[in-house]
Amino acid sequence: MLDVRKLLMLRSIAAEGSIAAAARALNYTRSAVSQQLTALESEAGIALVDRVGNRVTLTSAGRALVEHTERILVELRAAEAMLGSDTLAVSGLLRVGVPFHEGPRIMSRALTDVRHRFPEMQIRLVATTDEAGADEVRRDQLDMVIVSRLGAPHPRTTPGLREWVLGHDPLLLCVPGAHRLAGARNCTMAQLREEAWIVCLDSALGQLTMSLCTTAGFEPVLAATVNDIGTAIGLVGIGWGITIAPELTPAGSELPVARIPIEGVDTMRHSVLIVRDGEQTSPRIAAAIAAVRSVSAEHGTSDGV
Repeated sequence: MLDVRKLLMLRSIAAEGSIAAAARALNYTRSAVSQQLTALESEAGIALVDRVGNRVTLTSAGRALVEHTERILVELRAAEAMLGSDTLAVSGLLRVGVPFHEGPRIMSRALTDVRHRFPEMQIRLVATTDEAGADEVRRDQLDMVIVSRLGAPHPRTTPGLREWVLGHDPLLLCVPGAHRLAGARNCTMAQLREEAWIVCLDSALGQLTMSLCTTAGFEPVLAATVNDIGTAIGLVGIGWGITIAPELTPAGSELPVARIPIEGVDTMRHSVLIVRDGEQTSPRIAAAIAAVRSVSAEHGTSDGV
């Protein structure tokens, strides 16, 4: 019978891309991981990885085995959650990833409620990004995360993860309060040709903004490139330029910012809650999920899924 610990080691090699990186992630020595991999291949009776220098890639058999491992982990987590639920105690450490620049109002309100209701549970907030959050949950670096996703409203079928869409809000143009368009009911991208733009170039939203400008027939004049949308909206408030942001992202300052629908831009920002599949029934995870979804429903942002 295959050893689950060896399967977890193979899964880590697949995720990290090398034996050395997997060893660091697992807090093992490189030689220990290499020996375990050799033993697993011997047990399986087939090569599971191809070695090229310091890098390794999984063979077709190795990839199939990792897929089976993900399903095994779901069942093991569900078994642990079942055992934990018998105690009726909501305790332990809950590591929650929050992309703070998006304005974690749902998460912060919900987890404050959880802390009051379950004082024996320790909640640790960890800054993350929309791009990295799901992978950090899958690698057991976080227990749950709320991320923003543009365009795709439905949960993705990512092996080992469970998702809920909490709600959505549209993308709007953000301009200073004294801007010529501040009182407009809507605008077009063509009207923004001569504007100075503030963009998060490395984000999906920044890339979409650049694409919208290009499609409208102009290259945007960049007044600032920033790392998060909260900073971008703050710069809009002082009159530095304009940006595109989800409607519910807070301004981050008291300076007036007008938000205007853009004709032809119907992309939505979806807020998605992610945990490891199989853990959603454990007391601490279940309590946090219920609180987050309840707060979403109270504020009219829940999709009820």
